[in-house]
Amino acid sequence: MNTHPEAMASGFKLTRQAQRGATMLEALVALMVLALGVLGLARLQVATLMEARTANARSVAIHAASDLLERMQVNRAARLTAVAFGDYVSPWAMPAVPASNCLEAPCSSTQMAAYDIWQWKQSLAQQLPGGDATVFRSDTDPTQLGVLLAWSAIQAKNLANADSANALLYAAADALVDAAGNPGTGVGTVSCPAQRICHLVYIRP
Repeated sequence: MNTHPEAMASGFKLTRQAQRGATMLEALVALMVLALGVLGLARLQVATLMEARTANARSVAIHAASDLLERMQVNRAARLTAVAFGDYVSPWAMPAVPASNCLEAPCSSTQMAAYDIWQWKQSLAQQLPGGDATVFRSDTDPTQLGVLLAWSAIQAKNLANADSANALLYAAADALVDAAGNPGTGVGTVSCPAQRICHLVYIRP
């Protein structure tokens, strides 16, 4: 057995170096695990924030539909007259500024409807990113109006999910019963614009 002092010192030195190397490796592994954990938490937080924003946008859309319903109920003639009922039907995009300001002078039911839609869409554009809406008659219930609200996609994942849901919602919905014998949705030929998230609400004035 070699018990020479120099050999013992050399072996001790190598052992200490190996220990230091193992400790450094363990520290690097621990730092990597910690970094992965922090990145995972950050990603989860961002996803939660995005989902919260989308949920908030849907809440705004629901309140906007209720606001339109209240405006229609105030306009009694438009609410009770079948012909005037359609005055609230509106395509996508901001309408032209109405000729009559119904806050400053009396308006007919038709003028009031045009003013309501103009004000309502202005408010919608301010509350939702890229906010827009279309109001249409239900093709399954003539006493209802459909309100399809749209806003810009906040997250690619949400957009992909929305596109998939929209494809199912708006497919073959222009009849009381579709080709498969399922009840129609009442949406007719209305569809959600590309690159948007939509929320559909039916109102009965």
